[in-house]
Amino acid sequence: MRCVMTIVSLAIVLSACVSSSVVYQRSLAAPHLSAFARRLPRSDFEQIAEVLSHRTRQSIVDIFPGLKPNQVIVNTAFPNATGPGTVGQFTLEKRDGGWHIVGGSDEPIYTG
Repeated sequence: MRCVMTIVSLAIVLSACVSSSVVYQRSLAAPHLSAFARRLPRSDFEQIAEVLSHRTRQSIVDIFPGLKPNQVIVNTAFPNATGPGTVGQFTLEKRDGGWHIVGGSDEPIYTG
C-alpha cells in the first residue's frame, strides 16, 4: 500500500512540472465531455482551457452549467487520475467578453 501511495505522489509531482501549453492542449483534447460542454462555442472552450492552464496543471475533464447564465463549473484532473488530490473544480464567469475564474481549486474534493 505504501508503494502505491509513493507512486501516486510521484505521478502528481511529475504532472506539476508540465507547462501551461501542454495542459492547454490536453484540455482541448478532453475525450468524454458532457453534452453541455460539447455545445459550448469552440472559442469559449478554448478560452476556458487557456485561463485554467495558467491556474492548474490539471486538464479539463468536463464542463457543466453554473448557477448563473454566464457561469460554468469546470472539473479538472491529472491524466489517469485516481485517488485524493488528483481532481479539482473551478467556477468561471464570462464578463466583458472573457472568462474569469471566480472560485474553486485543484485541492482534494471530499464527499461522503
